[in-house]
Amino acid sequence: MDISDLTQKFEFVDTVTVERNEAGQIDLKMPQQRYEKSDETSVHQYGWGPFCKFHVDTSSFQERSGVYIFTANHQIVYVGEAVDIHSRIQYGYSNISPKNCFEGGQQTNCRINNAILEVIRNEGQVALWAMEAEDRKQREAALIEECDPSWNFESPTTVTDSPQQIAQADGPAKDRESIFNESTNQHQLTSSKYAPLYDHLKKADVNTLHLSFEEIEEILGVPLPASARKYAVWWNPTGHAHAEGWAELGWAAEPDLDSETVTFNKVH
Repeated sequence: MDISDLTQKFEFVDTVTVERNEAGQIDLKMPQQRYEKSDETSVHQYGWGPFCKFHVDTSSFQERSGVYIFTANHQIVYVGEAVDIHSRIQYGYSNISPKNCFEGGQQTNCRINNAILEVIRNEGQVALWAMEAEDRKQREAALIEECDPSWNFESPTTVTDSPQQIAQADGPAKDRESIFNESTNQHQLTSSKYAPLYDHLKKADVNTLHLSFEEIEEILGVPLPASARKYAVWWNPTGHAHAEGWAELGWAAEPDLDSETVTFNKVH
């Protein structure tokens, strides 16, 4: 539905703009790489993004409750309600926190931010509209039924599963390389706890390397987290930043929890 077809009067708030780099390209964000507890949980289905940091002037709705609408090219795509519309937009959608990328985080924030990014990447326009209302929940429900906004019901874009896939899927080769390098650098910085293990794997001149958990702890100089001994998935790079480190170096880990050993196999 076009925003102009609404019978209820909404106030135009602002057009969404995204942060760009010096070359004018959208500055893609991967905040999950900075989460300190990434080795204790998994990235949720919308958590890999990529995301953007966007700007929209919501100061006129500070401490005002009501209903808000996102439009994409004038079509209503999302309806929401909030006690404080300004805070909801600025601290929810506009800049995704590392924690919200993981299980237990705000999946809607990630999903909507990524949807906004995709519209703007395709040269579309996203705008924010709002209405102050005491009966905000009832109005939200009525508007969702009336407008059938697509972002309220489904993932509006294809969710990327990993930094590698982001690098493969996005833009020209030069851009893909810069995105991948940014991801790798962030990962190494935030996962420095595992840097000694990465270094050990880099220097290994073999295709198969067997290590006990105790040997890994000696390499790291710190104990492994309890989840490394409890869950085989801890060693899987999907959704685990620490395991992305050895995957990026070309190693796959096969743990044996009973014997507390892991076999690293060189895959490329």
